[in-house]
Amino acid sequence: MRNLVWSFAPWCVFLIVARLASLELAIGAGVLAAIIVLGRAVVEDRVHLLDVAGVVYFFGLGAAILVNPLAVEAWSQYAQLGSHVLLTLLVFGSIVIGHPFTEAYARETTPRALWTTPEFHVVNRRISAVWGLAFLAGTLSLWAATSIESRPVLLHVLVPFGVLYLAYRYTAAQQQPANTSVATA
Repeated sequence: MRNLVWSFAPWCVFLIVARLASLELAIGAGVLAAIIVLGRAVVEDRVHLLDVAGVVYFFGLGAAILVNPLAVEAWSQYAQLGSHVLLTLLVFGSIVIGHPFTEAYARETTPRALWTTPEFHVVNRRISAVWGLAFLAGTLSLWAATSIESRPVLLHVLVPFGVLYLAYRYTAAQQQPANTSVATA
């Protein structure tokens, strides 16, 4: 679970800084956090999809701002939403192609003999689906926030971070000690 939290760190840093400061600062913080996370993952030989996606997204967003600096205001309004859309697509996409993103994390703490069991795959599909739903709920909340001015804290912060916290708690509750039949992310 520790590596899962690390993989989400750049996204959380970006979301927090985007609420507190400028988009440029949020992108810079996201890039820096993503490089640190990816560097740590490379050193530990545990690179995950989200580690790479963070670097690509934040560098890409930074490049888009450099190419069209006049659109910073528009990017500011939609960058947080865009990050949620991307994560929603990555998480659900991993399920659709048959490799739920949480399986890679779960393999780090689960005996190799359990990796091919139906239970291992079912549990990780379910956990990944919960994360996907959390990102989808955050996406919808952020999308609504683009047209509703009266509830910025609720729609920009409380809902997106609240549903991610619930997904984290669900994942933690699904974890089983290493001596049981199936362990998870």
